[in-house]
Parts: sequence; structure tokens; C-alpha cells
Amino acid sequence: MNKLKKSKLVLAVAGASLLALPLPSFAVSEVAGSTFPEQIVQEGTQIESLAKQAEEVTTQISMYANDVERYENMVTNTLDMPQAMFAKVWNPLVGSIQKLTAIYSQAQALGYAGQNIGAQLAQEYEGAGSSIKNLSATYANWNATTNTDMQDALESQGLAAQNFATQDSAMQAINAEAATAKGRAQVAGAAVAAANVTTKSIQQLEQITMAGQDAVIAYDKQKKAEKNATAKAVANGLFAAPNMNNLL
Repeated sequence: MNKLKKSKLVLAVAGASLLALPLPSFAVSEVAGSTFPEQIVQEGTQIESLAKQAEEVTTQISMYANDVERYENMVTNTLDMPQAMFAKVWNPLVGSIQKLTAIYSQAQALGYAGQNIGAQLAQEYEGAGSSIKNLSATYANWNATTNTDMQDALESQGLAAQNFATQDSAMQAINAEAATAKGRAQVAGAAVAAANVTTKSIQQLEQITMAGQDAVIAYDKQKKAEKNATAKAVANGLFAAPNMNNLL
């Protein structure tokens, strides 16, 4: 895909459409009534599933993008792509881009949910270490950094995210670029780059959540050990043999 990397729209369509998506409210159906330690485990399960989806879509996008490049190389001077090729290559690529935008949006929502879970854990586990105290801030940094990474990628190509204010306008841009061989190559390159950013960011989100789970488990073990030690000390005091000298 070396030729595609030089394209001016390498991240414009796919990346901007990701940034333009409104963040959905976190689906609380799976965590309603759960304690916050349980919620972070459930969050981890959802992120793990999302990471697998992102990897699958990234593979699909790379495959379709390579097909587009091969076809364009064969017909360099042709503007129109035959309908059969649209059905075989282009339409599946656009469908994969739409899946990617949904995955990215879900990941952002899970990041915001993590901020809330982390804040509640910090209150509930008062006296815990920095891993729990800073968990909410770590999630917040992930949300901000992920969006910044997309924006920086766009600006590196001389484009700004605000030029694609909504998902609808981004999809219109995709349709417009589909009219030329160069535009199709640019969209394909953009999709590959955006997919790589999304996959990497979800892997980072998974690492943050796993670290939070480990911190909760460690804190619970510590408190349980302290409780057992206290109970043992009390029991030893109650059942200790009396000092006969004090009874004389």
C-alpha cells in the first residue's frame, strides 16, 4: 500500500467519520445492579469482545483495500469501476468502514464508562493505592489521546477533522471519492490507517481495564488478609489460658 500512503485523503474519510460519530450512552443492561468491582470485570469482557471484532474488521479492510489497489493498477486510466467490481470489492470495503465506525464509537463509550467505574471504585475503596485512585484519570487520558491520535493523523495529511462534521457528510465524501480511481485508492488507504489506529487503541483500553481488575483483586485480598489476621488475634485473646498468678 505504499502508493496509498502518499494520498492526501489517507485518513480523511475513515478517520474523520470516526471522530464525527456521536458517542452512544453506555449500555448498562449488563451491569445494572452489579457492584463496581463486578462492573469493571464486565467492562473487560466487552472490551475483549470488541478487540476481536476490531481485528477481524481490520483484516477485512486490508484485504479489500489491497483488492482495490490491484484493480486500479490494472486500469490506471479508467475512471469508472464496473458495477461487478463495486459489488465484489468496493461495497464490501464501505461496509467494513461502517463496521469500523461502530466499533470505534463503542470503544469510546466503554472508555467513558471506565471513567465512571474508576471514580466510583476510588470512593468505595478509600485508602487504596494509586492504581485504583488514578483509574478514572487513566481512562479519561485514553479517551482524549485516542481522539487526538486520529486528529493528528488527519492534520499530518493537511486535513482537519472539522471538515467532516457528521457521519453523513463523511459517507457523502466516500461516495464522492468513489467516482475516480484516485479517490477510491485514497479511501482504501484511509480505511487501512483508521483501522490500525482503532485496533491499537482498543488493545490499550484492554490493558487499562485488566490493570484495574488486578488492582481491585489485590486490594480485596489485602483487606481479607487484614480481616482474618484481626479475627485470629481476637480469637487468640479470647481463648488464651488464664494466668493463674493473677487469680491468686
